[in-house]
Amino acid sequence: MPVTKTDIETLPELAAFLANPARDWSKTILLGLDLCSAPIGQDLLKETPTGAVLIGCIAQPILAAHFASHGALIVPPPPDSTGFDPFRTKLYDAGSLLGGFDPTRPDASYRKTYDWKAYLVSMDPKTKLPLADLPADAVMFERLHDFSIEYALREFLHPASGAPPKVVAIMGGHERQRAELLDSTDSPYMQIALLAWRLAQSGFTIATGGGPGAMEAGNLGAWFAGRPEEELRAAVRMLAAVPTVQPILGSDFWNSGDWMAPAFRVMAAFPLKPTSTGTEMSLGVPTWFYGHEPPNPFATHIAKYFQNSIREDGLLTLANRGVIFAEGSGGTVQEIFQDACLNYYATPARQAPMVLFGSDYWNPASISPDPTKDKRKPVYPLLLKLAQEKKFSHLLTLTDSIDDVVAFITSPPTSS
Repeated sequence: MPVTKTDIETLPELAAFLANPARDWSKTILLGLDLCSAPIGQDLLKETPTGAVLIGCIAQPILAAHFASHGALIVPPPPDSTGFDPFRTKLYDAGSLLGGFDPTRPDASYRKTYDWKAYLVSMDPKTKLPLADLPADAVMFERLHDFSIEYALREFLHPASGAPPKVVAIMGGHERQRAELLDSTDSPYMQIALLAWRLAQSGFTIATGGGPGAMEAGNLGAWFAGRPEEELRAAVRMLAAVPTVQPILGSDFWNSGDWMAPAFRVMAAFPLKPTSTGTEMSLGVPTWFYGHEPPNPFATHIAKYFQNSIREDGLLTLANRGVIFAEGSGGTVQEIFQDACLNYYATPARQAPMVLFGSDYWNPASISPDPTKDKRKPVYPLLLKLAQEKKFSHLLTLTDSIDDVVAFITSPPTSS
């Protein structure tokens, strides 16, 4: 049976620990603390910290030597030049990733944010590929960062108090353009925003891939869960001033700052308004692997990773109440079958609903021979075959109706 250990993430928590006569250093982990300040540093020199663990803590050499002499495990912080914090104890949000962004100077201010600096640490903006010459310590710190984010995400999903969130993931293409209407009906972007808005009002926590397009629409809908539909529609009209993220002609960069500027204006005009269920809080799970596309700021909690493979697997497994797949391309198709694989091999109690949102897109009657004109994907027949083999077809639905999706997620069938 694993030993239960206590994480100490703040100096007040450490002071309370030191005041406890029954303190046990062998069951204690110090995370990301600055131990140089007096009197904490002097107090720690009087301790016998046998078996303690210090991860990412700043300590004077004499204190580090004292802990090491008692067999403590010490993982020191990286050099200042790392460009990111590998020992975060909390998930990101728009403030921590995009702090300093100025909508009046969108491009220049975005290039100074933590998000952009972290991207440059691992990726080449010219090729959009990972840097090939990273030294071993840099790679190690990236892995430690992703471990820290995974740990913080686990705390978000399994809080120490209160019920765990009922998470529904919304997946879909980054190319969905911001628009309220398309040919006098709600655009795909607007439909996803409305769907997320309805689900959040029904008590579900929305999770997305944290980027633009359908992902932004999902987090946007949750942001407006405490507001009326007309305000959500007004926000989408504001966002439509910059419809999509795209490369800047003649540049290695994308129009990330210009794309984010309307979002910051929307957030200023419509601050987050609490709901009775707290489900206006939403999760984005982006990656610096696609870092030329910025994270959308509407996700109140952001689990951003360097490694896309860790991010992809985690995003699907955290959706304990199901996954909705809006129109998308290769990445969304990959996610559909990753999720199908999870359901295929899971026990019935752990299988979760799968919704293909867009009947003609996911199950077209026929496909044009010209793939540049017809991007629909005949995914549904194969997915249904897999679901029938492992008896989770009752958890699979294909629909165009927001009402049907909300009903299906709220009360999924219990058997085929």
